[in-house]
Amino acid sequence: MSHRPPQLIALALVLTLGLLVAPMSSPPVAASTDVTPVDLRVEDAQAPLGIDVAQPRLSWRLESRERGVRQSAYRIQVAGSEAALLAGDADVWDSGTVDSDASAHITYAGPDLEPATRYHWRVRILDAGGAPTEWSSPSWWETGLLDDADWQDAAWIGNPDSPRSPDADHPAAPRFRAEFEAQGPVEQARLYLSGLGYSVAHINGQRVGTAVLDPGQTDYSDTAFYVTHDVTGLVTEGANAIGVELGRGFYGISTDNAWNWNTSPWWSDPELRALLVITHPDGTTSTVASGGDWGTTLDGPTRYDEVFVGETYDARREQPGWSTPGYDGAARWDRAEASPGPDGELRARPHEPIRVTETIAPVEITEPEPGVFVFDLGVQIAGWARLNVDGDAGTEVSLRYGERLDDDGLVSIPQYDDFHTVPRAQTDIYTLGDREGPQTWEPSYTYKGFRYVEVRGLPSAPTTGTLQGRWTHNDFASIGHFDSGSDLLNTIRGNTRRALLNNHQHIPTDTPVYEKAGWTGDAQLTATTASYEFDMSRFHRKYLDDILDSQLPSGELPTIVPTSGWSYEGAPGWPAVHGPTPEWDIALFTLALNLYEMEGDVQVLERYYDAMKLYFSWVDARVDEDGLYPYGLGDWVAPGGDPPEGPVLSATAHVHLMAAQLTEIARILDQPEDEAFYQARAEQIGDDFNRAFLDEESGLYRTPGVEEYRQTSNILPLAFDLVPDEHVEAVADNLVADIRDRGDRLNTGVIGTRYLLPVLSHHGRTDVAYAVATQTEEPSWGYWIELGNTSLQEHWQADTRSLNHHFFGSIGHWMYADLAGITPATPGYATVRFKPYLPSDLDHAEARTRTVRGEVASSWRRDGADGLEMEVVVPPNSTGDVHVPLLGQGTGRVEAPSEAEFVEERDGYAVYTVGSGTWRFDVA
Repeated sequence: MSHRPPQLIALALVLTLGLLVAPMSSPPVAASTDVTPVDLRVEDAQAPLGIDVAQPRLSWRLESRERGVRQSAYRIQVAGSEAALLAGDADVWDSGTVDSDASAHITYAGPDLEPATRYHWRVRILDAGGAPTEWSSPSWWETGLLDDADWQDAAWIGNPDSPRSPDADHPAAPRFRAEFEAQGPVEQARLYLSGLGYSVAHINGQRVGTAVLDPGQTDYSDTAFYVTHDVTGLVTEGANAIGVELGRGFYGISTDNAWNWNTSPWWSDPELRALLVITHPDGTTSTVASGGDWGTTLDGPTRYDEVFVGETYDARREQPGWSTPGYDGAARWDRAEASPGPDGELRARPHEPIRVTETIAPVEITEPEPGVFVFDLGVQIAGWARLNVDGDAGTEVSLRYGERLDDDGLVSIPQYDDFHTVPRAQTDIYTLGDREGPQTWEPSYTYKGFRYVEVRGLPSAPTTGTLQGRWTHNDFASIGHFDSGSDLLNTIRGNTRRALLNNHQHIPTDTPVYEKAGWTGDAQLTATTASYEFDMSRFHRKYLDDILDSQLPSGELPTIVPTSGWSYEGAPGWPAVHGPTPEWDIALFTLALNLYEMEGDVQVLERYYDAMKLYFSWVDARVDEDGLYPYGLGDWVAPGGDPPEGPVLSATAHVHLMAAQLTEIARILDQPEDEAFYQARAEQIGDDFNRAFLDEESGLYRTPGVEEYRQTSNILPLAFDLVPDEHVEAVADNLVADIRDRGDRLNTGVIGTRYLLPVLSHHGRTDVAYAVATQTEEPSWGYWIELGNTSLQEHWQADTRSLNHHFFGSIGHWMYADLAGITPATPGYATVRFKPYLPSDLDHAEARTRTVRGEVASSWRRDGADGLEMEVVVPPNSTGDVHVPLLGQGTGRVEAPSEAEFVEERDGYAVYTVGSGTWRFDVA
């Protein structure tokens, strides 16, 4: 085996992010004043409200119409007011001029920040020639409650009649209320709220905020979230009232389930902590804090809620005015009692909330049985339905949600009983109240995965206005675009996006129907695809912290995060995931490295480095006498069922990858002793791997005792740089031969599929990769579309359990990184590599994505058999490393801008270095 120094994720950054060539230096540029710092962010959010980071990190992008724009220095000013900032009075912090081209994750280095305080900031930069820009438009951030003392007298409270055991009868959703006087005009009001598991707050009868399923799922034994709300417009001088209703979420699941959520160490009935701070024009403040003086009741209309079941809502029990002052039913409410609250640290929610992002009208309504109506939304979504109905009080309407229909045209949820013991699956029940006119209702504390809603009990024949789908997911920005000459690829990409969104519900889940679990393998397999499509920065950091919370002192990691304790060694449950599962556990490494590569964030490596080392020590202690790691799930859901080779080859390859990753991270963090240690382990594991699995005579990898050729067994060594140089061509040729023999079909599970298409493209077989990607016979993404699917399936075969998974969505990475050719050549896109791989049967492709330095774009279009038009966009403060496909032509046939610096001809490409701007190249 060749023992060249490992690249930063072997393939997860060699294939995944294309680190194949050293970055080029940018040409000198003239000073430019046509440069503006824009998109100011704090902790990766625009104007965040209520962050609790002691030293927040500041970022910006540059905007310019000129080419070759570079930043040579920056200066940041922070002030206590916008007026002071605009006057040049940086009374909080002035960084001074800092010689640096960094524009992301600059750590605030001023005095300690005060809680519940707004800070205003701006930035200016010096361009390459030393000319300063104008100051950016001012922005701000506002701190939340920085430690427990800042909560003042706000206590955790609960309802005294709530049961204290998951075995007790499931009670109604508790409500809490308090009335208060605002003594004088209101200049500002902030509500700091943690309602666990989920909460909906009202002030003076108006709902607070637009988020749903707040504040977010965590391992509540270690971490719980609160949210800061600007309620200035809701609080008035004089009499006011606040009301909060709580749902159970994952905090208090009471039904039996495969993952033991009902025996979680944090299990509790819903609890509330709230602090309302009102600021008056004279600068004085008054507060309203949750405590024993708040009223509470279990007599509200939400009679039942459970995330795997649904909700029961009785509109006859509504309490009009319950969150307004002077509510006449308040005397019948009990007093709230102090409750212990979660054991975990209470932190400001760091990631985007879940919101209703789209309301979808049904495309068809059928009546498979008299009085039973099925609404078809036309697409798979996660969320719930909004019901609009008019009828007599007491009329009960049930809504059953599912991804498919049975032969009778009714909603079917196969295999649900294999995982849950529930009174009903994915079903809401609404009982009409006695108010006049149409009634509109939607659930608040559960979400479902579905395309179809089966409705029973409607008092009259429905119309398309009777029910709409409400699509919910974490509301992160969409930053990606991909389009090509293949309608099939474009549809696959759209289905991939939908699958990703449906499965991002505070954690990256595996299915919104059956499990709603944060399988780490799913997360790591689609991390880069998601990062091209969406702004995942805050979400992935949050999930990495979830992984950190789940790690045991021994270093062990569970396969679902958060976990109730399920999948640790010795815990009850499915034995296949007890102990090491390297292809899943590597999520800790992959997500951190992805953030580093995409954003240039060294601190993310520093934060998780010790946890990576601890895990590696734990798994490495379990090596067998042959130097192998026979653990885990292997190439999960490969065609035909469990793969015959078992997990040992895949697991060992991934432990080698971890060692290679730790080698590179140690180098980045200047830890030479660690670097040498992990380098030696990577080499030894590689030698043991090849000794066990490489058939040198045949030029392929196989597990002893398994005669069948296994594609994944050969994909992973190619992807992870494990194949000795003299065998690379033979291993690649054998892989291609097997694919061709199968009629251009893959034979891989989720692990092999992640790397299959990049491996083929990077070994000169893009036509084969394209043939596999556009296959329409089983197994393939196109086959799913032939079946009528609008998301991604769990299994390749038609009779799969779930139609709403995302772990096969790794194909999206290949579209962006290889077909369009966009990868960060250096971390944070300081240098952008444009290197498209062109299938002969595709006439054009284009993609763009927003990076920490601005938008990056690439497009190419064939011009006849041998011609090509290629255009790239390099953001300001970046350099472009442009590889123009020669299509068999010489470099003399390339028409390039005069400012583009020709470097060399390499592997069928003409390579150029360019500065920022838009650049077009033509191959005549």
